[in-house]
Amino acid sequence: MIVWLALYHDPDRHPGVSADELETLRAAQPPAMKSPPGAWRLLLRHRTVWGMMLGFFCSNFVFYFYATWFPSYLVTTHGFSLKDLGLIGMIPGLAAIPAAWLGGWSSDALHRHGWSLTAARKTCLVGGLVLSSVIALSAFVTQTWLCIALLSLSFGGIAFTGANIWSLPADIAPNADLVATLGGMQNSAANIAGIVIASFTGLMVSLTHGSFMIPLCATGAFGLLGALSYLFIVGSIAPLPLDTNTRQTTLTGS
Repeated sequence: MIVWLALYHDPDRHPGVSADELETLRAAQPPAMKSPPGAWRLLLRHRTVWGMMLGFFCSNFVFYFYATWFPSYLVTTHGFSLKDLGLIGMIPGLAAIPAAWLGGWSSDALHRHGWSLTAARKTCLVGGLVLSSVIALSAFVTQTWLCIALLSLSFGGIAFTGANIWSLPADIAPNADLVATLGGMQNSAANIAGIVIASFTGLMVSLTHGSFMIPLCATGAFGLLGALSYLFIVGSIAPLPLDTNTRQTTLTGS
């Protein structure tokens, strides 16, 4: 934060921006658009927004398994020591790093090569979430290397999806004034998943005397549900109309 405050300046105050450059920036800036009060309620009339919220919820359901119960699973089911967790256990996280970059690059590359924005975004969203569902298969394998491979594919799938999830608010917002609103709406729904899976997994492990079979299968199922949400509930990836006079858009995707 200290470094950011020291280095960041608005263009009109930045010492490295010349008067000509500032004029060019101002000329390229679109006119300010203000949304009516309560615009978030109008956004909820669109099924696409509900699809985004459900899809991100499902994505986070998978992600939060790694953020909460993943170490306990490796220790309890596969007999990992703390040393093993520090070495082998970091492989899925390392796999997610290039996957996150690749997800964003792939979507933009498809769009640059003539794919519609809808096809480019949905291909990566659906593909990543389908890949994340292989976490369920790890419940049925006993070999450590195969378990880690499946978990790495799953975590990589979630990371691959992430860049596209966060592209959607800017892609479908009726105007720039609502990009952050849409981001906040889908993120609020998504983080409910963090609460749900932490409690659900703990309860299931307790009831089944240490078995992760049900939580892993449920997590994989949510990955598939998220893919279906982006495929069928989210409509065309295009700016949504912000209609204050009719509820017609409730039944449409755009």
